[in-house]
Amino acid sequence: MDIINLIQCRQHFKGLFQHGFFPLLMLQITYASGLTGIFNILLSRLDQTRHIATLFTGISLGPSFLGSLDIIKKMVDKHGGDTSLEVAAAFGFLYFSFLVGVKIDMDMILKANKRTYIIGFCNFIIPLIFNMIVCLAMANMIQKVLDLQINLINIALVLSVHSFHDTSCALDDLNLLNSEIGRLSLSISIFTGVCSWLLIFLNFSYNEAVTTEPKLLILTWISRALIMLFLLIIRPVLLWVIKTTPQGNTLNENYLVLILITVMASSFYSEVIGLHAFFGPVVIGMVVPVGTLIGEAVQKKLECFITMVLLPVTYLVAGAKVNVFDIQMKHFGILELLIFLAFIVKLVAIVLPSLYCNIPVKDALSLGLILQCDGTFNLLIFSSMCSRKALDEKSYAIIVLTRAFTTMVATPVVKCISDPSRRYADYRRQAIRNSTLKKELRILACVYSQENVPSILNFLAATNPTKDCSVCIYVLHLVELVGRAASLLVEHDKQPNKKQLTQSHSRVSEKINSAFSKFEQRNQSFTIGQAYTAVAPFAGMYNNVCDIIMDKRINLVIIPFGELVETPIRAVNQSILQKAPCTVGILFYHINGPKPFYDVSIKRHNVAMIFIGGPDDREALTYSMRIANEQNLKLTVFRFTHSDVRGNSTREAKKDANLIKELQKKITKTGNIVYQEEEVTDCGDTASKIKIMEETHDFILVGRQHDNNSPILLGLDEWCVYKELGVIGDLLVTSNIKGNYSVLIVKQ
Repeated sequence: MDIINLIQCRQHFKGLFQHGFFPLLMLQITYASGLTGIFNILLSRLDQTRHIATLFTGISLGPSFLGSLDIIKKMVDKHGGDTSLEVAAAFGFLYFSFLVGVKIDMDMILKANKRTYIIGFCNFIIPLIFNMIVCLAMANMIQKVLDLQINLINIALVLSVHSFHDTSCALDDLNLLNSEIGRLSLSISIFTGVCSWLLIFLNFSYNEAVTTEPKLLILTWISRALIMLFLLIIRPVLLWVIKTTPQGNTLNENYLVLILITVMASSFYSEVIGLHAFFGPVVIGMVVPVGTLIGEAVQKKLECFITMVLLPVTYLVAGAKVNVFDIQMKHFGILELLIFLAFIVKLVAIVLPSLYCNIPVKDALSLGLILQCDGTFNLLIFSSMCSRKALDEKSYAIIVLTRAFTTMVATPVVKCISDPSRRYADYRRQAIRNSTLKKELRILACVYSQENVPSILNFLAATNPTKDCSVCIYVLHLVELVGRAASLLVEHDKQPNKKQLTQSHSRVSEKINSAFSKFEQRNQSFTIGQAYTAVAPFAGMYNNVCDIIMDKRINLVIIPFGELVETPIRAVNQSILQKAPCTVGILFYHINGPKPFYDVSIKRHNVAMIFIGGPDDREALTYSMRIANEQNLKLTVFRFTHSDVRGNSTREAKKDANLIKELQKKITKTGNIVYQEEEVTDCGDTASKIKIMEETHDFILVGRQHDNNSPILLGLDEWCVYKELGVIGDLLVTSNIKGNYSVLIVKQ
């Protein structure tokens, strides 16, 4: 029986690639997706974009590498592998174009400042004119030397086009999307990208006018006019869908299916009237109100499948046209000269206007390199032009490889000279320890969701501001960037701008701001300085936080630890801890039972401060002393000591001793502070004493970093789960003690 099964399995495997295209197509898709992931992991460490990783995958199965093997050629030719792959690639290109359109915010052009228009116009018009002049001037030589019958205007056009999406993806891969240079690059690239698309549209129309009879041409333009009529109908329908979707609900899947069918129909109609297939999907995407419920639904449902599965297949088709063995040296030399001149001219056309607009030299150079980074959309346009014989395959291969090399060189340079965290390093840090007691304390409260608000309000309620020691609160609602390409920072006075935010985010921000406003009304000693909503990728959220710190001279940033399983939020917190130019406090609330977190009936807070030593503990103790100004708060400072402990260093020990002396002076003036030294024998004794505090206090402060080699803590680091909290903070957060208490882990 086993032998029969084995024979059947062998026969089945032998016939796997003998009948039909489907098994081969599945193998090609698996190869493309898998190898792209591997290349992306390896190349991202070298600051390379995902475009480069996917391009390597596409070229690897082309005639330049595996595609040159006879076994691969026979398998693909026999089963129509090229045809099936091109169909899958066409679907990938179609829906990718739609996603590009969805993310474009045309309002960025209308709201752009003067320097955006100046740099964008120079970035578009100067390279275009120069490339056309050079190509036309060298036309005779190129035709004689290369003996090519190609339209040199198309070469000039290819070297001049620019895609907003390519710039956006490059910035996202380099984690610069939410930086100052990233925001400027996006606004410029949208302006230049729209001009490039209009240029491509006019080029297609011109070629069509030359080759089409006048009567048919008139009908074609009438058909194109109908597109605008359709768009005037589609947008109101989409707005109606958004309006009728109940609050808090996701988009109905039936609507999503209708949108996807409309995208396919628009692509077909574009081809019928003589335009490229991508034109319709891009326009339909641009009609979708940016950052809305529809945009979010489309991105969440489609983007992963398109970028991870279909797009690598599209790269396989584009890479199949790249054959390095067909490139001749004379052909290579002349085109490389044109590409090099185009690169230099475009760089100058960006850098000089940037300097004129008072942009620093490093930022101007970064801007010039970022706007020359190639990406998916440009590659697909080049591939389409090659398929339509507007470019020959030799020119296409040289242009694709050279621009890929340019991108590979540019991205590490940009990453090196445009690190936004360097600005924060030069900033004079606003530590609590360095501020006087009579100076206003400025706190930035970062909020990820509505669930974070009660814990922050409870913390603020224990801050106890006075007339001489006032507290000003700034609120920042951090939202993940979905449904749009450009990040957004909305500054509002307790009421979000609904035109800029999505409907769901607007409602959440409104509730958050309302909670803080009511808190301000109940506590007249607090002032709400400003409320913000930042829409940004998780990897770049720290830029918004640090920018507000520098702009408002914040002393303390409060970031909620949140749900223990939310790794993106933990990554954001770690970035803020590393980059923020002020004191950072990680706030965690340990809750057991149904007791409400923020209870206005609480009139007296029982606060504990654990002092072991070091700069973070000194900062936490300074804050504790600052809030212990009113009798409605009892502060108990526990100083853990050990017979063998002599301090981290002589200098650190002196600083600790001086601060303890200040504390003892304050104790003599107030009756609500208790100082208590606790002798511990080992880390187990330390942990047991901390557990007692958890049961008797509703608010605990502790420094983040300590000397882990100290006998007080030695061994606790082996059990530490959340390294960003430090060993004591981790012990408090992961405790199984039944009770409700807040923990603030302070980093200077």
